[in-house]
Amino acid sequence: MKRFLAVCFAVWLSVFLIPLIGVPKKEKDIPPLPIPSEGIGGGGETDSSVMVTLNRGGEIETLTLSDYLEGVVAAEMPALFPEEALKAQAVAARTYTMKKLISTADKSHNGAALCDNPSHCKAYQPVSAVAASWSDKSEEYTAKIRRAVSETDGEILLYDGEPISAVFHSTSSGVTENARDVWGGDAPYLVSVKSEGEEDSPHFEEEKEFTPDEFKKIFAEKYTQAVFDVNPENWVTNIARSDAGGIKTLSVGGVSVKGSDMRALFGLKSTNFTLLYDNGKMKFRTRGYGHGVGMSQYGARSMALSGKNYEEILKSYYTGVELGKINQKASS
Repeated sequence: MKRFLAVCFAVWLSVFLIPLIGVPKKEKDIPPLPIPSEGIGGGGETDSSVMVTLNRGGEIETLTLSDYLEGVVAAEMPALFPEEALKAQAVAARTYTMKKLISTADKSHNGAALCDNPSHCKAYQPVSAVAASWSDKSEEYTAKIRRAVSETDGEILLYDGEPISAVFHSTSSGVTENARDVWGGDAPYLVSVKSEGEEDSPHFEEEKEFTPDEFKKIFAEKYTQAVFDVNPENWVTNIARSDAGGIKTLSVGGVSVKGSDMRALFGLKSTNFTLLYDNGKMKFRTRGYGHGVGMSQYGARSMALSGKNYEEILKSYYTGVELGKINQKASS
């Protein structure tokens, strides 16, 4: 009797447990997304099914992802740019947004997921507000912006199955920056790459000059320990640059300063600058506009004009990424 029961038990194991052991789990396209509570729509109209909370100057607004992205693209990239560049911008902005929406680390928006401050998150203006500046091109440009979002509906950039931090900037120096040189840490998809066509940007080069007294006053107000030699040619030493040419650190009046702090202090467009004492003036010569990491908008414009599509543009700036799609829910 005991042997009979043992045989029955073994048969039961083979029928019920072995098939379960042998069935692999389905891979997830992206991590589970905790927002919105009603779920994320798939199968078309993905963007219109996701809700985004936005802090606009202290006021919290709730928008569909599609409306929010249209406002970001309109505010961040000139509407006269080629459509493939606008699509690349839409995908980058969507990816950045989804990265924010699934993150719980940033608590700086008073309960919202993002803000409309471009120095902290992304610029945003309702398309109708931006359209007022487009004059007789209003309808044409509005349609372009909306196509850029709708024709890339739900598409995001993934690295190892995770949405990336798809940062972007206006204009590079011709080479983008490594994220680790700008912010520290390691982001394998945000590494330095060549970017052509930057010379077409009105922001590619800039010169600013200050008298020695103006320069010294601005710097000493923040760095009171600085000691300035009688000869301004000796004020700047120990310049350390990144692979792309941006200044990581330099010494001014004997004080070590980050390039990003100098950029903010003197209102420069980037950290890729030279600083010389010339003809009685302290002269900055700057290349590029923005932090220089990720996609260059003017580089994207150049690629689009040369016939590249938005996927090719994105993969040239974000190394090792793949295009994915926001799903209704992750499979388990």
